[in-house]
Amino acid sequence: MIKIKIQNYALGRNEPTFRPFAFIQNILRDYSIEFTNSNDFDYLFIGMHDFIDKKKTLQDSIDYGLENLSKVTGDYFLFEGSDSTSLMGGYEVFEKSNAIYLFKNQMLPSQDAYKVPYAHNKWFWGSGSDLDLSYDISDDKWKRIKFTGWNVGQLVQDYRNFQPIKQNKTTDVCAIFQGKHNYNEDHKSQNNHFYTSHRNGLWNKLEPLKSKYSMIYDRLPFQEYIKNLMNSKISLSPFGMGEICFRDYECMQYGTIMIKPNQDLVKTIPDIYEPGKTYIDVKYDWSDLEEKIDYILTNFDELNVEINENIRNKFIDGYDHNKLCLHWYNIFKNLSNVEES
Repeated sequence: MIKIKIQNYALGRNEPTFRPFAFIQNILRDYSIEFTNSNDFDYLFIGMHDFIDKKKTLQDSIDYGLENLSKVTGDYFLFEGSDSTSLMGGYEVFEKSNAIYLFKNQMLPSQDAYKVPYAHNKWFWGSGSDLDLSYDISDDKWKRIKFTGWNVGQLVQDYRNFQPIKQNKTTDVCAIFQGKHNYNEDHKSQNNHFYTSHRNGLWNKLEPLKSKYSMIYDRLPFQEYIKNLMNSKISLSPFGMGEICFRDYECMQYGTIMIKPNQDLVKTIPDIYEPGKTYIDVKYDWSDLEEKIDYILTNFDELNVEINENIRNKFIDGYDHNKLCLHWYNIFKNLSNVEES
């Protein structure tokens, strides 16, 4: 039996980072993997709270992480639980540490993709910031960056509670989301303007279309938002600080066709994103938004059933607790004698 200890489970970002383990811990025992609170463990799981401090400069954060990890005895894995493909702040620590693996929820598809400098290493923000980052990742390190096997779709169990797919919807477009982000810095580098530019850019594209489509926009209390989402044919899901967000899964749960910037560069497990099949993709600058809205509304009766059924089937197939356990069994099997019962 492999024994795992999670360090500081409840602190900061660590809790959502490790939450899916709470859902599968009983099943994992069937794969000879169990969690312990004692110091008698085989592997220590360390979340980003303990090796990344975004309030510090990048270099100070790296020093903070390496200092903390220098006190760790035994084998350990690092979990960088951010909501984007960016490696900022986590890879630098992993590269210089004794960690066996670095785990992320989503990544870019290749080492070459990380060689291009982007603001905060986020491809969807472009370049030109005071912290443009790229990474030349060795083959050895690339092999040791692994998927956790989950993303935000695993964090809310209620997403499995699918609501009936409605045909008689009265609103064309639901554009309920936060547009402006308050001032924010990561590693002393401002980033809220990237978030705001992308989302306000969407609202700017929608402004001249308000007379063409029935539309609801701005922000609402959550239950009002859900009510309007269910009554909308289309929901728009822009990027935020990361590419994947809770809204994507709310669209699926409540049966609303999602329009979202193309996700082909985002690799994650499980992956519900298949352009034209599970969502309708648009360009990051929203330049083809009107064309895509027209396409959906013209073919709504057919697409409403097809796309909602496709994304739900992908979700059911991918977000399976036994598959997640098998994912972790496969991670361990090359490290220790984990025997499947």
